[in-house]
Amino acid sequence: AGARGNVSFPSLCPAEKPVSLTYRCPCRFYESNVARANIKHLKILSTPNCSLQIVARLKSNSKQVCIDPKLKWIQEYLEKALNK
Repeated sequence: AGARGNVSFPSLCPAEKPVSLTYRCPCRFYESNVARANIKHLKILSTPNCSLQIVARLKSNSKQVCIDPKLKWIQEYLEKALNK
């Protein structure tokens, strides 16, 4: 009869960090005065727990800001992107 070894699995939830039960949406505040010409990159985030989140990286200082998804030019941009 062979000896059986212990099988161990690495912890999926490290003990040193508390597990948060609430997810925070990346955008809590929106910028509405961002010109399209000042944007280097747009990131569109959609999660089940958050409304549509649009994060823009600015050309001038590479700062990331959240843009109001209700802005007319954002709506037009999304419509064109979805119809491609």
